[in-house]
Amino acid sequence: MTQATRDDSSASATDSEMPSRAAAASLAGQSLHQRLTHHLERLTPNEQRIARFLLAHQDELALYNAAELSRLTHVSKATVSRLFRRLGYQDFREARDQARSLRHAGVPVVSSTPTPDHHQRHYEQECRNLRQALAALDMLDMEALGRTLANAERLQIIGFRNAYPLALHLRQQLLQLRGQVAVLPQPGQSLGEEVARLSANDAVVIFAMRRRPQGLARLLGWLGQAPCTVLLVCDDSLSEIPAGIEHVLRCPLDSVSAFDSYAAAMSQINLLATRLLHDDLVAGRSQIRRVTDTFESLEELGDG
Repeated sequence: MTQATRDDSSASATDSEMPSRAAAASLAGQSLHQRLTHHLERLTPNEQRIARFLLAHQDELALYNAAELSRLTHVSKATVSRLFRRLGYQDFREARDQARSLRHAGVPVVSSTPTPDHHQRHYEQECRNLRQALAALDMLDMEALGRTLANAERLQIIGFRNAYPLALHLRQQLLQLRGQVAVLPQPGQSLGEEVARLSANDAVVIFAMRRRPQGLARLLGWLGQAPCTVLLVCDDSLSEIPAGIEHVLRCPLDSVSAFDSYAAAMSQINLLATRLLHDDLVAGRSQIRRVTDTFESLEELGDG
């Protein structure tokens, strides 16, 4: 009899340790990482083997099924099933679905140790994101959209939380091409007074990446009724788009690591700014020269 078999046999006596209904309810609000660390010392040796593997490879959990997890940890599928029941899940699939939903919502899922091929997998995922981002751009009428944004009387760029740096970067690029570009919200300020006077001559670019603040849906609904042109840049987790928002640019944030990747979003910003530049190349070059001359006059920038 192998060690795995002995462990599985002896563990049958511990099935009485499965969580009670009340205990299972208390576990419901905990992540897999919290459940594993809390129960680790009370698990059987083979269950601990699975637990330690999962703690070291949490970012890969969504890729496995129960049979693969059994093979990778050299324990029986029965032991895998029992472990997840002990942790308050109906089965392995429920735990995997929880991990997928957390990651899809933008919650960082942390592995204890990166795998040896982590850099390669990171590179491959970034390439997939870029391909999807470029395909999303191809679905827009970039020529017409670029002309509208370039000719807007005022251009307001809105971003919250992790999307705020994206809004700042787009503003910084566009300020080299045109005037009347603002990023919102300003620190400590509300949005109402900024967007109240938007007209048909104005345009808004709003970044709405996952883990969005409360109230964003209401803002999108309001913008959908506003007379201005609106470009919404978001990831696939935003499923409900107000009917009045005609321009939607999807941007993948998928990553093999704990955090979302914004590389594809930065690439889209680059291409969007370039589109605006080429809409009126003469005026764009003239504005770039004015900005460059002003930098030199103020001696704001170094040689690097």
